[in-house]
Amino acid sequence: MSFMHSMVFYFCKKGKRRYFPDEPQDYPAKRAAEVRQNKFAQAPKSVKIRETSMGGVPVELLTHPRNPTDRVVLYLHGGGFVVGSVKTRRAFTGCLVSKLGYNVAAPEYRLAPEHPFPAAPQDCFAAYRALLKEYAPHRIVLLGESAGGNLVFSVLLQIKAAGLPMPAAALCIAPCVQFDRELPSYTENRDTEAMVDNLSEEVFDTYLCSHNETVTRDPLAAPWYGDFTGCPPICLWASESEVLRDDSLIFFEKLNRAGHPCRLYLRGGMIHTWLIIPQIPEARRDLKTVKSCLDAAMAGALRGEPNAIHLEDYYG
Repeated sequence: MSFMHSMVFYFCKKGKRRYFPDEPQDYPAKRAAEVRQNKFAQAPKSVKIRETSMGGVPVELLTHPRNPTDRVVLYLHGGGFVVGSVKTRRAFTGCLVSKLGYNVAAPEYRLAPEHPFPAAPQDCFAAYRALLKEYAPHRIVLLGESAGGNLVFSVLLQIKAAGLPMPAAALCIAPCVQFDRELPSYTENRDTEAMVDNLSEEVFDTYLCSHNETVTRDPLAAPWYGDFTGCPPICLWASESEVLRDDSLIFFEKLNRAGHPCRLYLRGGMIHTWLIIPQIPEARRDLKTVKSCLDAAMAGALRGEPNAIHLEDYYG
């Protein structure tokens, strides 16, 4: 692993956010701390950032003068549905715009516990509907990380239910796809995980506000239980060392069994959602796979792969 990755891993693990059901949680303070910690993680100066609204949802539009104006990435940030923001992800969205060549629309969807499920999925879907007024659907790609990956899947299911045209593809970095089963990686990778901790408990208490099976297995909350027939190609990235590894594995296997075009990219030893930290050398290298998927999707040429692709071997 690179020195930069080791440093990021050390500081993330040292400051890992943990959920204690019996202790009051100050989420506004946690969000403010995250903003302070990311104050230097900004988009390049060449990227123009405009704050606007789409479908009644606050959105950041990030553009570059050399990028095509007829295509866009709808990016949904992570943060366990309770923290995270488009401002703390500008290093990544700025990279998508300046290095990968795609303009970005990033909704500031409502967060729990102030706004529990289904507020976040509704906001993300509203942003997609608004984008359809400005872009052809085959020129839109959905991209999300962690909880944002979960929301990408919820948007696909809402698009399907509404009978709207599908985007070109869905790209998800270490998504969480279910919360009612203890998958092997949840315990196997506990010591090599620097960011996610007892996620299901927090989701039940703050986002879903329920332990009822009808709620916890709602496909808009737990996309593992959804039917993605008719949805576009899906690409997944996960670290083999993270707690949420098996979420991507079981989802990839589910899609393969259904004959759905999908890809799964794995890399060992990486921090959760390493790809959104472009300062890490491994992330800069692996972002080439994100760009190749984006390019193929926009060209209508994205195909699935029957087996997981190990990024250590991918570059030869």
